[in-house]
Amino acid sequence: MATEIGRATSSQVREVLKLLVSGTTSDVSSMEQIAGSWWRNFLFMHWFGPRFLGKQMDTFVATEGDRILGFVIVQYDGDAAGTFDWAYVEPLDAEENREDFADLIDAALDHIEDQGIHPYFYFGFATASPPQVTQVLGDLGLGSADYQNSQLVGELPLADTSEIPEGFRISTQISARFGARMSELLPSVYPEASAEETEMIAAIHSSTLRSSKVFLILQEETEAGFVQQFRWRDELRLLIALPPRLWGTDSERQIVAHMASTLQGKTTRLRLRTFSDSHMDKSRQSLARLGLDWQQAPWQRWVVALETEATSGETAEKEESRPKGYDSVWPPESPDSSQDSDAGTEGRSTQIDDQESGEGHEGKR
Repeated sequence: MATEIGRATSSQVREVLKLLVSGTTSDVSSMEQIAGSWWRNFLFMHWFGPRFLGKQMDTFVATEGDRILGFVIVQYDGDAAGTFDWAYVEPLDAEENREDFADLIDAALDHIEDQGIHPYFYFGFATASPPQVTQVLGDLGLGSADYQNSQLVGELPLADTSEIPEGFRISTQISARFGARMSELLPSVYPEASAEETEMIAAIHSSTLRSSKVFLILQEETEAGFVQQFRWRDELRLLIALPPRLWGTDSERQIVAHMASTLQGKTTRLRLRTFSDSHMDKSRQSLARLGLDWQQAPWQRWVVALETEATSGETAEKEESRPKGYDSVWPPESPDSSQDSDAGTEGRSTQIDDQESGEGHEGKR
């Protein structure tokens, strides 16, 4: 029987939801959180899931008769479209299955290009995924993004709890309003990248801003970089963006130590990432002195720039036509119990200015 590929019907969306909570997913840890809780499971199956997968997102399926062989769920945010989740049930070491998987992704890409709204597409997958995944993505023209591909991890508190170095200051920002400033700072973080590459990274990364706390780093009152803070259970997650002149320096190490000490709260573990591989390579040895060990990041993104022909007016009109009332990036904005009351700088003597604040929780990825 021939494999058919297309956008999912409402009944197929329900079948995809069942596959997700049963463990057929590219992101097992996130789905385990849903499947392991009766109320999360209920809300996902009967409320959020049907609305997200059927309305806010686009779900594409490969089917053989009534059986779903695979699916790709596309989420949208600003200039970027990307995978919310995906899976292919049949083994990808068989050539015909790889071809069907490629056709499934290609159908999603064609749909995004036809919309003319989102010039960039990313495909997220676990680093431990079968090698055939990157083979298929490469054949479709996607390439690995130089974006958070490794990390440093260690126990809190760190071996060093330095104060912020002299001449530096940290200013808390309103996360949801930091997008434009982030786009201005990223070229200095990626000095050897093209303008299109940094624009693509900014588009992919922008959706994480509202689910984090953002801190601007100033040196002699000049903007030098920024730090994003996330919390996940007992883990503090920091993403640091600095220009190359500060990579591997004592100043950078002191900034990391100060931020980890200031923001630790009730967390017991730190996960530190940089945007680029070059930054991590240059700073890895210095930051190891804080008691941090290098690891490959558990998640990767491959990206591609798409051809979009819509004018700015048409783009705005199409974007406005999307159903409102739900955030297009999972999970929806809501208070998060993992964000402790002492998560930020409240009640502590610090050089972090509390003129502006932004709170949230880390998104799905």
